[in-house]
Amino acid sequence: MSPLTTIPSSELANDKDARLWALIMYLAEHKEAQTLPGLKSFWLAYIYDAEVQNGGHLQYFHNRGSASVPETLEALRTIGADRQVELLRDCWADLANTPVPQTESLQAYADLAAEDRFERQDSEYYEQQPEVLERLGTHYETQLVEWVAVA
Repeated sequence: MSPLTTIPSSELANDKDARLWALIMYLAEHKEAQTLPGLKSFWLAYIYDAEVQNGGHLQYFHNRGSASVPETLEALRTIGADRQVELLRDCWADLANTPVPQTESLQAYADLAAEDRFERQDSEYYEQQPEVLERLGTHYETQLVEWVAVA
């Protein structure tokens, strides 16, 4: 695969994770690339982590639903995020009994979030080291060099 995007060498000199961030930005802007082989697992693990880091498992399920959970679990397993796999599986099992409703307003979402439905899992998630983002950078180190060129 030819490089998807390019960053200046100064960017890489200033931030060792510049390739990782460049790929994330590229995928965010190119939805069709999110489903390409190799990139799909990367994106699923990233977007799960981003949603949970931003607003917990409730936000993840509210924004993304549960259809991609099996593939996300596999993506997390691939990078060695075993505890995160357990936490996502636990939350997913809870959805079988009580799905996360889609809200019509910010106030309705705030009321839903106030219930702290996934509080235990969220707290444990935030304590995990290394974080999913670090695991992504490590696991995909070779591919990042291929996907993100430096000029």
